[in-house]
Amino acid sequence: MSAASKQKGPLWYGYLEAGDKSTPVIRDERLDTGNGKTMFLFNLARGQILEYNREIVEPKLRELKPSEAAAIGKLDADYGEARRALKHHNVKPLNIPEQGPPPKAAKAAKNADDEDLGDFVSEDADGAWMDSTEEEES
Repeated sequence: MSAASKQKGPLWYGYLEAGDKSTPVIRDERLDTGNGKTMFLFNLARGQILEYNREIVEPKLRELKPSEAAAIGKLDADYGEARRALKHHNVKPLNIPEQGPPPKAAKAAKNADDEDLGDFVSEDADGAWMDSTEEEES
């Protein structure tokens, strides 16, 4: 992706040249696959944010031509929908910290889980587990 590519904040607007599967795309720098060898791109033809192998896809990306710039409005609208759908699939943006329950709630939840285990949790001081074929020593 060249520096002259269409850039709008963290979004890069470009074109994926892949034969009959060629399409305008958006690369959102805030989305991370968690794998340095892959990247997310919004694929306008599919209407989805898809994970691509970086080594394969990067050479096929180019900036939008002036005649393709009209696609930016449709890209933005469809990307917004796909981005909302992606949030439901637990893909985390880079700059948003993961949030969990407050520490007290997490501890209370753990204690409740321990109570539900009942007979399956041993309170032995040594923490040893007894095999079901072994006999308990007195």
